[in-house]
Amino acid sequence: MSVTLDASNTMIGTANGAGLMLAPVGTAGPTDGSTAWPAGWETIGYVHEDGVTLALETENESLKAWQSKTALRTVITGRELTVEFTMLEITPKAMALFFDEDPPTGDASGFTLTVTSEGSANEYAIGIDTKDGDNVLRYIFPRATLAENGEISLVTSDFQGLPVTLSAQDQNGVLATIIKGAAAGGGAMAFGRTLPDPDSQTEPPTEPATKPAGKAKTGAAV
Repeated sequence: MSVTLDASNTMIGTANGAGLMLAPVGTAGPTDGSTAWPAGWETIGYVHEDGVTLALETENESLKAWQSKTALRTVITGRELTVEFTMLEITPKAMALFFDEDPPTGDASGFTLTVTSEGSANEYAIGIDTKDGDNVLRYIFPRATLAENGEISLVTSDFQGLPVTLSAQDQNGVLATIIKGAAAGGGAMAFGRTLPDPDSQTEPPTEPATKPAGKAKTGAAV
């Protein structure tokens, strides 16, 4: 067993391009760190600078015996995996997710959303894509539904953010798939364009400095 510490195994949670995607349940996701997200996945848009929070809550029950004050066994009675984020773009898709309704027709320039008393109980596949250097870490929820939504603050000093928490649902015994791998070509896809890896950039060659030729001096030294 190795006891060596390796700082290269740590990762910062920087968005890999768009970073957060939604898709219909059943949409296939990437299987490594370099493959582009397949057709059907769409970006949610900008999210709050606090980023995305994943949480796993485990419920358990302790079983005790008559002769002991401590548990003889502990059984897991429930597990909930959630993803929390605040959307910043006011689009039909974002508003429908927040209010748990079907996306209305229209686009970000104009739409009308009707909020019903029952909601729609929509389900989504969720993809989270992060990158640190040449390492990519992806979290894929094959099936999730809205568990909680926060408050929309209407103030002049901040965005009208749409905070939501989604809960992973069992999909044939799977709550999520986590993939770590190498980035494609050392660059991150960012909203349709590839960002070059700063470590791979080289300085352009420079021409050697030459001293301009001057007129030859004539005459004897005094």
